[in-house]
Amino acid sequence: MIDPKVTKLVKELEQQIKQVNETWAKLQKNNVFVRAEFKGTHSHDEPKSIVVTKITQNVEYLKG
Repeated sequence: MIDPKVTKLVKELEQQIKQVNETWAKLQKNNVFVRAEFKGTHSHDEPKSIVVTKITQNVEYLKG
């Protein structure tokens, strides 16, 4: 049986990921690199998270 509470949370997560990806794409268009990784173990009962470890911008003032 599908849990309506979980269905709502899944939709919420999908929307948040969509928003992050849209912002990330805008950063990429401005030559910004974002390094992110998943933290946590591979077990189902321990918490996981996405961690941004580095954000840098590549700027060229003269193209050769």
